Amino acid sequence: MKKTILALTIPALFATSASAVTVYSDEGAQVDIYGRVQYEAGEMKFQNGVKANNFGGEGEARLGVNMKYALNNDVDLIGKLEWQVVAEGDDATGSDSLDARYAWAGFRFMDTTELTFGRSQDPYALVMYQHDIFNVFGAQTSYGSLGLIDDKADDQIRVGYANNGLDLRAAYAFADADKLDNNEQKENQWSVAAAYTLPMGLGFGAAYEKQNWGNLGIATDDTDVDAWMTSVNYAIDGFYIAAGYTQQQLENNAVDVETEGYEVTATYNVDAWTLLAQYSKEETEIDGISGDFDSVDAVTLGAQYDLTAKAKLYAEYEINDDDADRDDRYGVGIQYNF
Repeated sequence: MKKTILALTIPALFATSASAVTVYSDEGAQVDIYGRVQYEAGEMKFQNGVKANNFGGEGEARLGVNMKYALNNDVDLIGKLEWQVVAEGDDATGSDSLDARYAWAGFRFMDTTELTFGRSQDPYALVMYQHDIFNVFGAQTSYGSLGLIDDKADDQIRVGYANNGLDLRAAYAFADADKLDNNEQKENQWSVAAAYTLPMGLGFGAAYEKQNWGNLGIATDDTDVDAWMTSVNYAIDGFYIAAGYTQQQLENNAVDVETEGYEVTATYNVDAWTLLAQYSKEETEIDGISGDFDSVDAVTLGAQYDLTAKAKLYAEYEINDDDADRDDRYGVGIQYNF
Protein backbone atom coordinates (compact mmCIF):
# COMPACT_ATOMS: atom_id res chain seq x y z
CA MET A 1 0.00 0.00 0.00
CA LYS A 2 1.47 3.29 -1.04
CA LYS A 3 0.00 6.26 0.80
CA THR A 4 2.32 8.99 1.96
CA ILE A 5 2.80 9.94 5.58
CA LEU A 6 0.47 12.90 4.90
CA ALA A 7 -2.34 10.36 5.31
CA LEU A 8 -1.68 10.02 9.03
CA THR A 9 -4.77 12.10 9.68
CA ILE A 10 -8.06 11.94 7.81
CA PRO A 11 -7.47 13.91 4.60
CA ALA A 12 -9.76 16.84 3.86
CA LEU A 13 -12.25 15.90 1.19
CA PHE A 14 -11.26 18.69 -1.15
CA ALA A 15 -7.55 19.01 -0.41
CA THR A 16 -5.14 19.27 -3.35
CA SER A 17 -1.59 18.01 -3.37
CA ALA A 18 0.66 19.71 -0.84
CA SER A 19 3.22 20.15 -3.64
CA ALA A 20 0.84 21.49 -6.29
CA VAL A 21 2.06 24.45 -8.33
CA THR A 22 -0.37 26.91 -9.90
CA VAL A 23 0.45 27.22 -13.60
CA TYR A 24 -2.58 29.25 -14.67
CA SER A 25 -4.81 31.68 -12.77
CA ASP A 26 -7.05 34.21 -14.45
CA GLU A 27 -10.60 35.52 -13.97
CA GLY A 28 -11.72 32.79 -11.59
CA ALA A 29 -9.95 29.94 -13.42
CA GLN A 30 -7.05 28.05 -11.81
CA VAL A 31 -4.95 25.08 -12.94
CA ASP A 32 -2.52 23.33 -10.58
CA ILE A 33 0.03 20.69 -11.55
CA TYR A 34 1.66 18.19 -9.21
CA GLY A 35 3.57 14.94 -9.52
CA ARG A 36 5.79 12.28 -8.03
CA VAL A 37 8.83 10.25 -9.06
CA GLN A 38 10.02 7.23 -7.06
CA TYR A 39 12.08 4.08 -7.22
CA GLU A 40 11.62 1.03 -4.98
CA ALA A 41 13.59 -2.20 -4.72
CA GLY A 42 13.37 -5.41 -2.72
CA GLU A 43 11.30 -8.58 -2.51
CA MET A 44 7.99 -6.73 -2.67
CA LYS A 45 5.50 -9.08 -4.35
CA PHE A 46 4.61 -12.76 -4.33
CA GLN A 47 5.03 -15.63 -6.78
CA ASN A 48 1.80 -17.65 -6.80
CA GLY A 49 0.65 -15.68 -3.77
CA VAL A 50 3.07 -17.36 -1.33
CA LYS A 51 6.76 -17.21 -2.26
CA ALA A 52 8.34 -13.75 -2.30
CA ASN A 53 9.72 -12.56 -5.61
CA ASN A 54 13.47 -12.44 -6.10
CA PHE A 55 15.11 -9.07 -5.53
CA GLY A 56 13.98 -6.52 -8.08
CA GLY A 57 13.14 -2.88 -8.59
CA GLU A 58 10.30 -0.76 -9.90
CA GLY A 59 10.26 2.86 -11.02
CA GLU A 60 7.09 4.93 -10.99
CA ALA A 61 6.07 8.44 -11.96
CA ARG A 62 2.81 10.33 -11.46
CA LEU A 63 1.49 13.53 -12.95
CA GLY A 64 -1.72 15.23 -11.86
CA VAL A 65 -3.75 18.29 -12.75
CA ASN A 66 -6.35 20.01 -10.55
CA MET A 67 -8.71 22.45 -12.25
CA LYS A 68 -11.15 24.99 -10.83
CA TYR A 69 -13.36 27.68 -12.33
CA ALA A 70 -15.49 29.96 -10.15
CA LEU A 71 -19.02 30.25 -11.57
CA ASN A 72 -20.01 32.62 -8.75
CA ASN A 73 -19.26 33.21 -5.06
CA ASP A 74 -20.86 29.92 -4.05
CA VAL A 75 -20.28 27.46 -6.91
CA ASP A 76 -17.05 26.24 -8.58
CA LEU A 77 -16.53 23.92 -11.49
CA ILE A 78 -13.79 21.44 -10.50
CA GLY A 79 -11.91 18.59 -12.12
CA LYS A 80 -8.99 16.27 -11.58
CA LEU A 81 -6.77 14.18 -13.87
CA GLU A 82 -3.94 12.00 -12.60
CA TRP A 83 -1.84 9.44 -14.45
CA GLN A 84 0.73 6.91 -13.30
CA VAL A 85 3.54 5.31 -15.29
CA VAL A 86 5.14 2.11 -14.00
CA ALA A 87 8.44 1.03 -15.56
CA GLU A 88 10.99 -1.70 -14.83
CA GLY A 89 8.09 -3.59 -13.28
CA ASP A 90 8.59 -6.84 -11.37
CA ASP A 91 5.05 -7.95 -12.23
CA ALA A 92 4.23 -11.03 -14.29
CA THR A 93 4.65 -9.30 -17.66
CA GLY A 94 7.40 -6.86 -16.84
CA SER A 95 5.88 -4.42 -19.36
CA ASP A 96 5.59 -0.69 -18.89
CA SER A 97 2.12 0.66 -18.19
CA LEU A 98 0.23 3.95 -18.15
CA ASP A 99 -2.85 4.12 -15.93
CA ALA A 100 -5.37 6.84 -15.16
CA ARG A 101 -5.63 7.03 -11.37
CA TYR A 102 -8.24 9.80 -11.37
CA ALA A 103 -10.38 11.38 -14.06
CA TRP A 104 -13.41 13.29 -12.80
CA ALA A 105 -15.29 16.57 -13.11
CA GLY A 106 -18.02 18.18 -11.05
CA PHE A 107 -19.11 21.02 -8.80
CA ARG A 108 -18.13 22.43 -5.40
CA PHE A 109 -20.75 24.30 -3.41
CA MET A 110 -20.05 26.77 -0.58
CA ASP A 111 -16.55 25.27 -0.11
CA THR A 112 -18.12 22.39 1.85
CA THR A 113 -20.02 20.16 -0.58
CA GLU A 114 -18.87 18.35 -3.71
CA LEU A 115 -20.65 16.50 -6.51
CA THR A 116 -18.38 14.72 -8.99
CA PHE A 117 -18.63 12.30 -11.92
CA GLY A 118 -15.95 9.89 -13.20
CA ARG A 119 -13.08 7.84 -11.80
CA SER A 120 -12.70 9.08 -8.24
CA GLN A 121 -11.81 7.99 -4.74
CA ASP A 122 -14.12 5.39 -3.22
CA PRO A 123 -15.82 6.71 -0.03
CA TYR A 124 -14.64 3.50 1.69
CA ALA A 125 -11.11 4.89 1.49
CA LEU A 126 -11.98 7.50 4.11
CA VAL A 127 -11.61 4.82 6.80
CA MET A 128 -9.05 2.58 5.06
CA TYR A 129 -6.62 5.48 4.78
CA GLN A 130 -6.36 5.65 8.57
CA HIS A 131 -4.27 2.47 8.21
CA ASP A 132 -2.96 2.63 4.63
CA ILE A 133 -0.04 4.91 5.53
CA PHE A 134 3.00 2.82 4.59
CA ASN A 135 4.88 3.47 1.38
CA VAL A 136 5.29 -0.16 0.23
CA PHE A 137 3.23 -2.56 2.37
CA GLY A 138 0.58 -2.41 5.10
CA ALA A 139 -3.23 -2.28 5.41
CA GLN A 140 -3.71 -5.95 4.45
CA THR A 141 -6.75 -6.31 6.68
CA SER A 142 -8.27 -2.95 5.69
CA TYR A 143 -8.34 -3.96 2.02
CA GLY A 144 -9.06 -7.61 2.83
CA SER A 145 -7.77 -10.91 1.46
CA LEU A 146 -10.78 -11.30 -0.87
CA GLY A 147 -9.08 -8.71 -3.08
CA LEU A 148 -12.32 -6.98 -4.07
CA ILE A 149 -12.02 -3.67 -2.17
CA ASP A 150 -10.20 -0.79 -3.86
CA ASP A 151 -9.72 2.88 -3.00
CA LYS A 152 -10.90 4.11 -6.41
CA ALA A 153 -13.91 3.40 -8.64
CA ASP A 154 -14.74 3.99 -12.32
CA ASP A 155 -17.97 5.58 -13.56
CA GLN A 156 -18.73 6.88 -10.09
CA ILE A 157 -21.19 9.54 -9.00
CA ARG A 158 -19.96 10.84 -5.66
CA VAL A 159 -21.21 13.42 -3.21
CA GLY A 160 -19.35 14.61 -0.15
CA TYR A 161 -19.52 17.15 2.65
CA ALA A 162 -16.60 18.26 4.82
CA ASN A 163 -16.68 20.97 7.49
CA ASN A 164 -15.62 21.48 11.11
CA GLY A 165 -14.09 18.01 11.52
CA LEU A 166 -17.07 16.20 9.96
CA ASP A 167 -16.57 14.26 6.70
CA LEU A 168 -19.50 12.54 4.95
CA ARG A 169 -19.27 10.70 1.60
CA ALA A 170 -21.55 8.57 -0.58
CA ALA A 171 -21.18 7.19 -4.10
CA TYR A 172 -22.71 4.93 -6.73
CA ALA A 173 -20.54 3.32 -9.44
CA PHE A 174 -21.88 1.80 -12.66
CA ALA A 175 -18.77 -0.42 -13.17
CA ASP A 176 -17.17 -0.38 -16.61
CA ALA A 177 -16.68 -4.16 -16.78
CA ASP A 178 -20.40 -4.88 -17.09
CA LYS A 179 -20.60 -2.94 -20.37
CA LEU A 180 -19.43 -6.16 -22.06
CA ASP A 181 -22.89 -7.53 -21.21
CA ASN A 182 -21.52 -10.99 -20.47
CA ASN A 183 -22.96 -11.05 -16.94
CA GLU A 184 -19.62 -12.22 -15.56
CA GLN A 185 -18.16 -8.97 -14.25
CA LYS A 186 -19.05 -6.34 -11.65
CA GLU A 187 -22.39 -4.73 -12.41
CA ASN A 188 -22.40 -1.86 -9.90
CA GLN A 189 -21.47 -0.85 -6.39
CA TRP A 190 -22.45 1.76 -3.81
CA SER A 191 -20.72 2.92 -0.66
CA VAL A 192 -21.09 5.37 2.21
CA ALA A 193 -18.61 6.63 4.80
CA ALA A 194 -18.51 9.05 7.71
CA ALA A 195 -15.75 10.37 9.95
CA TYR A 196 -15.49 12.94 12.69
CA THR A 197 -12.36 14.33 14.31
CA LEU A 198 -12.51 16.18 17.62
CA PRO A 199 -10.31 19.26 18.14
CA MET A 200 -8.28 17.26 20.69
CA GLY A 201 -7.11 14.91 17.88
CA LEU A 202 -9.44 11.96 18.53
CA GLY A 203 -11.17 10.69 15.39
CA PHE A 204 -13.83 8.13 14.49
CA GLY A 205 -14.79 6.58 11.16
CA ALA A 206 -17.16 4.03 9.64
CA ALA A 207 -17.74 2.84 6.06
CA TYR A 208 -19.93 0.36 4.18
CA GLU A 209 -19.77 -0.93 0.60
CA LYS A 210 -22.04 -3.18 -1.46
CA GLN A 211 -20.86 -4.71 -4.74
CA ASN A 212 -23.07 -6.59 -7.22
CA TRP A 213 -21.38 -9.00 -9.61
CA GLY A 214 -22.44 -11.47 -12.25
CA ASN A 215 -22.09 -15.21 -11.71
CA LEU A 216 -18.25 -15.09 -12.00
CA GLY A 217 -18.38 -18.52 -13.63
CA ILE A 218 -18.87 -20.25 -10.25
CA ALA A 219 -22.63 -19.91 -9.71
CA THR A 220 -25.96 -19.74 -11.47
CA ASP A 221 -26.96 -16.46 -9.84
CA ASP A 222 -25.27 -13.13 -9.11
CA THR A 223 -22.55 -12.70 -6.53
CA ASP A 224 -22.88 -10.07 -3.78
CA VAL A 225 -20.00 -8.58 -1.81
CA ASP A 226 -20.59 -6.73 1.46
CA ALA A 227 -17.85 -4.93 3.37
CA TRP A 228 -17.85 -2.63 6.36
CA MET A 229 -15.16 -1.11 8.53
CA THR A 230 -14.91 1.01 11.66
CA SER A 231 -11.84 2.72 13.05
CA VAL A 232 -10.77 5.08 15.81
CA ASN A 233 -7.58 7.14 15.73
CA TYR A 234 -5.73 9.58 17.91
CA ALA A 235 -2.94 12.02 17.10
CA ILE A 236 -0.94 14.02 19.63
CA ASP A 237 2.44 15.66 19.23
CA GLY A 238 4.46 13.20 17.12
CA PHE A 239 2.37 10.14 17.92
CA TYR A 240 -0.44 8.62 15.86
CA ILE A 241 -2.36 5.44 16.65
CA ALA A 242 -5.38 3.84 14.97
CA ALA A 243 -7.38 0.68 15.62
CA GLY A 244 -9.77 -0.73 13.04
CA TYR A 245 -12.23 -3.61 12.73
CA THR A 246 -13.63 -4.95 9.47
CA GLN A 247 -15.87 -7.69 8.04
CA GLN A 248 -16.30 -8.76 4.41
CA GLN A 249 -18.52 -11.37 2.75
CA LEU A 250 -18.72 -12.84 -0.76
CA GLU A 251 -21.90 -14.84 -1.34
CA ASN A 252 -23.85 -16.58 -4.09
CA ASN A 253 -25.70 -19.89 -4.38
CA ALA A 254 -22.43 -21.80 -4.77
CA VAL A 255 -20.09 -20.27 -2.21
CA ASP A 256 -20.20 -18.19 0.97
CA VAL A 257 -16.92 -16.71 2.23
CA GLU A 258 -16.73 -14.45 5.29
CA THR A 259 -13.74 -12.61 6.73
CA GLU A 260 -13.32 -10.85 10.06
CA GLY A 261 -10.27 -8.89 11.07
CA TYR A 262 -8.66 -6.02 12.90
CA GLU A 263 -5.68 -3.75 12.37
CA VAL A 264 -3.63 -1.63 14.77
CA THR A 265 -1.37 1.08 13.36
CA ALA A 266 1.10 3.33 15.18
CA THR A 267 3.64 5.93 14.08
CA TYR A 268 6.06 8.27 15.80
CA ASN A 269 7.60 11.32 14.16
CA VAL A 270 10.59 13.27 15.48
CA ASP A 271 12.45 15.81 13.38
CA ALA A 272 12.99 14.21 9.93
CA TRP A 273 12.40 10.64 11.13
CA THR A 274 9.14 8.70 11.18
CA LEU A 275 8.86 5.18 12.59
CA LEU A 276 5.87 3.02 11.61
CA ALA A 277 4.44 -0.24 12.97
CA GLN A 278 1.29 -2.20 12.20
CA TYR A 279 -0.31 -5.47 13.22
CA SER A 280 -2.85 -7.00 10.82
CA LYS A 281 -5.00 -10.07 11.55
CA GLU A 282 -7.85 -11.56 9.50
CA GLU A 283 -9.69 -14.87 9.83
CA THR A 284 -11.61 -16.42 6.95
CA GLU A 285 -14.50 -18.87 7.10
CA ILE A 286 -15.79 -20.77 4.04
CA ASP A 287 -19.27 -22.24 4.31
CA GLY A 288 -19.16 -26.04 4.25
CA ILE A 289 -15.52 -26.21 5.36
CA SER A 290 -14.89 -26.90 9.03
CA GLY A 291 -12.88 -24.30 10.95
CA ASP A 292 -11.47 -20.85 10.30
CA PHE A 293 -8.01 -20.07 8.97
CA ASP A 294 -5.73 -17.04 9.29
CA SER A 295 -5.79 -15.40 5.87
CA VAL A 296 -3.78 -12.45 7.23
CA ASP A 297 -1.40 -12.46 10.19
CA ALA A 298 1.33 -9.89 9.66
CA VAL A 299 3.55 -7.38 11.43
CA THR A 300 4.78 -4.51 9.26
CA LEU A 301 7.65 -2.26 10.37
CA GLY A 302 8.97 0.82 8.62
CA ALA A 303 11.23 3.83 8.87
CA GLN A 304 11.16 7.02 6.83
CA TYR A 305 13.64 9.89 6.59
CA ASP A 306 12.63 13.20 5.03
CA LEU A 307 15.50 14.57 2.97
CA THR A 308 13.48 17.72 2.30
CA ALA A 309 9.84 18.70 2.60
CA LYS A 310 9.29 17.01 -0.79
CA ALA A 311 11.78 14.12 -0.83
CA LYS A 312 12.18 11.06 1.39
CA LEU A 313 13.94 7.73 1.85
CA TYR A 314 12.13 4.76 3.38
CA ALA A 315 12.54 1.08 4.27
CA GLU A 316 9.87 -1.46 5.28
CA TYR A 317 9.75 -5.10 6.36
CA GLU A 318 6.66 -7.33 6.46
CA ILE A 319 6.65 -10.44 8.70
CA ASN A 320 3.98 -12.97 7.70
CA ASP A 321 2.66 -15.75 9.94
CA ASP A 322 -0.62 -16.65 8.22
CA ASP A 323 -1.88 -20.15 7.46
CA ALA A 324 -0.87 -19.82 3.81
CA ASP A 325 2.74 -19.75 5.05
CA ARG A 326 3.63 -16.73 2.95
CA ASP A 327 7.21 -15.46 2.91
CA ASP A 328 8.34 -12.28 4.60
CA ARG A 329 8.89 -9.29 2.32
CA TYR A 330 10.99 -6.13 2.35
CA GLY A 331 11.37 -2.98 0.30
CA VAL A 332 13.38 0.25 0.22
CA GLY A 333 12.67 3.35 -1.79
CA ILE A 334 13.29 6.98 -2.62
CA GLN A 335 10.52 9.41 -3.54
CA TYR A 336 10.38 13.01 -4.75
CA ASN A 337 7.17 15.04 -4.95
CA PHE A 338 6.71 18.21 -6.97
